Amino acid sequence: MNPVAFVYLLGAVSALLVLGGFFLSWTLGKKRGKDVEKITRLYRFVIGIIALVVFFVMMFFVPIAMNTRSIYRQPQYDTSVGNVNLIGVPYGENKAANVFAWLGVVLFLPSAAFSLLSAIFPSKRIALVNRYIGLPILSMTLFTLFNLAHAYTGSTLEISYKTALLSASFGLTFGVGILGLFEDRGRHLSSKKEIGYLIAYFLLVTFAFLPMGTFAMFVPTDVIFLGKVEYAWRIYEFSFTHRLYIYIGIAYFVISYFFIRSDDFEGRRAMLIALGLGALSSFFTEYGFEGIWDASNGYKLMVTRLPIHLCHTALFVVPLTIAFKWKKLFYFTYFINVFGAFAAMAWPNNGEYTNIFDPSVLLFWWNHMNALCMPLMTVSLKVFKRPKMKQMGYSLGAFAVYFVLIMIANGYLSNFVPGYKPGVLGSGTDYLFINNDYVLGIFGEETKKMLNVRIQFNSGDLVLVYYPLYQSVFFVGYVLIAFLMWFVYSLFFIIEDSHIDLHYRYAIIRKSHLSFKEAKKMNQTHLGDSSAKLEFLDFTKRYGNSDHLAADKVSFEVKEGQVFGCLGPNGAGKSTCIKSAIGIQPPSEGTIKVCGYDIVHEPIQAKKCIGYVPDHYALYENLTGREYVNYVADLYGVKPEDRDARIEKYVNLLELANAFDSRIETYSHGMKQKVAIIAALTHNPKVWILDEPLTGLDPQSIYQVKQAMLAHAKEGNIVFFSSHIIDVVEQLCTDIAIIKKGHIVFQGSMEEVEKEHPEGLEQFYMAKMGEEDGRKD
Repeated sequence: MNPVAFVYLLGAVSALLVLGGFFLSWTLGKKRGKDVEKITRLYRFVIGIIALVVFFVMMFFVPIAMNTRSIYRQPQYDTSVGNVNLIGVPYGENKAANVFAWLGVVLFLPSAAFSLLSAIFPSKRIALVNRYIGLPILSMTLFTLFNLAHAYTGSTLEISYKTALLSASFGLTFGVGILGLFEDRGRHLSSKKEIGYLIAYFLLVTFAFLPMGTFAMFVPTDVIFLGKVEYAWRIYEFSFTHRLYIYIGIAYFVISYFFIRSDDFEGRRAMLIALGLGALSSFFTEYGFEGIWDASNGYKLMVTRLPIHLCHTALFVVPLTIAFKWKKLFYFTYFINVFGAFAAMAWPNNGEYTNIFDPSVLLFWWNHMNALCMPLMTVSLKVFKRPKMKQMGYSLGAFAVYFVLIMIANGYLSNFVPGYKPGVLGSGTDYLFINNDYVLGIFGEETKKMLNVRIQFNSGDLVLVYYPLYQSVFFVGYVLIAFLMWFVYSLFFIIEDSHIDLHYRYAIIRKSHLSFKEAKKMNQTHLGDSSAKLEFLDFTKRYGNSDHLAADKVSFEVKEGQVFGCLGPNGAGKSTCIKSAIGIQPPSEGTIKVCGYDIVHEPIQAKKCIGYVPDHYALYENLTGREYVNYVADLYGVKPEDRDARIEKYVNLLELANAFDSRIETYSHGMKQKVAIIAALTHNPKVWILDEPLTGLDPQSIYQVKQAMLAHAKEGNIVFFSSHIIDVVEQLCTDIAIIKKGHIVFQGSMEEVEKEHPEGLEQFYMAKMGEEDGRKD
């Protein structure tokens, strides 16, 4: 059979089997009255897994021919290298045909990845990439499938296991992609921003799958500098090009993080797996079937090329752990592989005159950059939680086992290396660099003396050589550096948390700005319900990635005319509730409404209904009391006649008239607290919120503030405050809530408290604290 006909026939049969199975399951399900959507979704998921496995096997057995092209490694004075193109792969010296084949490879791989992952992961964004980008490209590839097969299988196109695997993989992938049109028909593009994300997703994954021979097509390997031919772009001793490689690699993953983080959980998992598959596609060109088994020698195993280096394992482990949620195996990669990748990039073992666009060099850097950044990005994207010290211990234990196995493997496998000489370093296998002097050479010649301590075992024809001193020092040093990396990770996540917080605050400010503009269009000078109301609906707050919830499903309602007190010990969650209610920090879950307005989604309207007095006031002390209160009144748009009347009322009530026109810096603590109270009341808020308002005040000031609170509630408003002073709460409040460790242990009226505990609120409070402790014990 003609090879081209074989390629198309097998591809068509594979695609038809996928589509035929789908319509068969749909028909049978409908006839039997089953849930058709559930059945077809399950079918697509299963066939997607099968197609992904075939795709993975295809990448392992069928390396991209143009990926293996290398730039000759010549000394600096040699000028014979010149420009490099894809001569010899796969269309000889026909440069245009080679580029066309390269384009087919570049577009097929990411398109296939999105089609397969859209079947497995229920993510809207991944499904849309498949529909609008991936599937159209796969459809166009149909017309040049034989060129694609040619590009993969080398300089000649023939019927072989390679063409069979490629055709079957293409057909299965194309069939799965078409299923997406039926299954995801309810998902559509919602905005121009969404289009941008789809394009960014595809470009990011395309870059991940990019053949390593790509750059050699366009970049010269030598330049003329000051009239002399110099060997260009080499990596040596942390030179500019060395640092540039690191910067570009990290920048790629940082950009990927910013695009992926807004996706849902399944979308983030799918994208991370797609990036991991991209790294594996290039890795298999050197360490796939033909890279490990010597075809010219009867498929003999090449023991020096087994993918068991520490950084090699990371390329397999990260996608697998994300796909199957293997946490313990992931944390091994997180703690152990990341430092190994960093060390390899800091001290690369490339030759001094190796050009950085040599595909073997690009492969080295791309693989190690993935091993370095993918685990960190996986945690940053919250696919796995940030690990604790317990996971660190498990990882080091697993590393000890791995280290011993590698030592044994080095000693044993070296005997199968042609030309192996037990007394010569580096003549055998050298996995993890513990069977050579490369690492020791970094620290000077004196350190190589550790290699003089060696143990040799003879067993028949086998000679096992070990270096106990060096290998022990290597292991201990690696463990110590792993603990140092923990500190580096901590700094990294502090930076990330700060950025996320700033990003969220910016989003809130932007929403507030839009809300304000909308309100202005409607000519609304004040927004709010006719009645005062404060509602907490399953409010939950978690700070960062802490396992402890500062507030856990807090729910209660405060109505007009109530003075509502919030009691609880330090750290119970009182201030957390207050700061979330006024919009300083967002809820992690649940909703807080002020006069019917959601504090997150309608912040301008909600905040116009709030007056807030913090536990630690921050005033502009170079202003007078009157200037400061007028400044706040201007922010709320209070009319001059209204503010003047309210200022006079509260200045007299709080006995601040004599000092009100003096600078705030001359005020006592109590006087400053009174200015903060007047500023909070100048717009006559329906909900007045105070956090520990009486702390540090003298008895007379306490009495005056209490009178202000009672007067405000009497006018049909809400007074909501937190306090440690039980007597004050008992005197003032109509209703209370007792909170401990983020949980509401009691919420009700003072009448209910008196009925249940006639001795008073203090005894009631202590009893509730005791009941809660008893439950947890």
